[in-house]
Amino acid sequence: MIIMKTLKKRRINFHIKIYYLIIIVVLIYVGFCLLLPIKTLNSTSSSSSISITTQPSNMPWPKTGSAAVGLANGAVATNGSHTPRPMASVAKLVTALAILKKYPLSPGQQGPNITITAADYADYTKYISEQGSVVPVYIGEQLSEYQMLEAMLVPSGNNIADSLARWAYGSISSYDTYANNFVKQLGLSNTHIGGDASGYLPNSTSTPDDLIKLGGYVMNNPILAQISSMKSVKIPNVGTLTNYNSILGIDNIDGVKTGNSNQAGGVFLGSAKVNVNGKQVLVFSALMGDTTLAQSLNDSIPLIISLENDFAKTIIVKKGEVLGEYNQPWGGKIQIIADSNLEETLLQGQTVSAELNIQGLKVPSRAGTTIGQLTSLSNQFNPSISIPLITKSATSKPSWTWRLLHPGSEL
Repeated sequence: MIIMKTLKKRRINFHIKIYYLIIIVVLIYVGFCLLLPIKTLNSTSSSSSISITTQPSNMPWPKTGSAAVGLANGAVATNGSHTPRPMASVAKLVTALAILKKYPLSPGQQGPNITITAADYADYTKYISEQGSVVPVYIGEQLSEYQMLEAMLVPSGNNIADSLARWAYGSISSYDTYANNFVKQLGLSNTHIGGDASGYLPNSTSTPDDLIKLGGYVMNNPILAQISSMKSVKIPNVGTLTNYNSILGIDNIDGVKTGNSNQAGGVFLGSAKVNVNGKQVLVFSALMGDTTLAQSLNDSIPLIISLENDFAKTIIVKKGEVLGEYNQPWGGKIQIIADSNLEETLLQGQTVSAELNIQGLKVPSRAGTTIGQLTSLSNQFNPSISIPLITKSATSKPSWTWRLLHPGSEL
């Protein structure tokens, strides 16, 4: 009997110990779930940057052909077909860039002398027979690289373009091969050079939006910007020749190049300087397939005037605009909003980019907690600007039942 009582007492004590152990384990589990700090929430924004394009204005587009307007880095608005068209003498801008790529000049330099050969004179007579624009040359005469560029771009000598290409690249076919790789490197994906360096043949084609980019490269080169702004040029053994760009100086127009042929119609790539935020900014218009060169020049003026008037303070991101969110694992979302307007001076139709820098969100956090910033990228007439990003609402706390059913979710 004594032994039985002892065993019974031991069983009771064992069960009590198990009971207390269970209670201790439960208390530890509950404490672990309820007292463990809640992890920082991460933003669900899919990108670290945003890109915004403003609404283009209603431009006074020409009635025929295709056109584009924009800045040095590209078009902001286009009109008409995007199918490449013959670009006529505007192709000489590609030739000029290619020549200076191989034989660069600094302002004030004339560069090497180029001797006119029999092949150059043959080009001269050929273009005369085809009624193309020419600059007279004579076998054995010498012109500097700079003078040849003047003769090619101002009076638009077709023969000078071919002579320069042959001098620099050995042959027209070698030049064409180089030029077609060159334009792709410049990002002119719809531009093709074919058959000559002058653009007289219709095989040299482009689009207005490509020409806008081409204008940016040309006018950012001090040699070509200087030459394309000349109303006339004096060529040795020839005399003074006039620029076909007859609207130079009108409404701040300071370049770039005209083109004209039966296949191309009137072609004009023009640039003008606009004062924005105390800085001079280049704007461009490009017209292709107009009825005549004179018409393309006339049609470009209202486009340039409209561009000059299209710079304005523009709200890129409005105060309170949602730019991301945090997902709470226990339910609910916390929206990320702009704390103020992000405003810049822009050309209507321009695309701007901004970077999002969003931090993790601690729980609990109140509404209006600053969790990062939105920074616009600087451009040619705006500095980089940043605005704070804040939470639209306060975080909620997970219920005790959720925490008990999701042990370790806070880690």
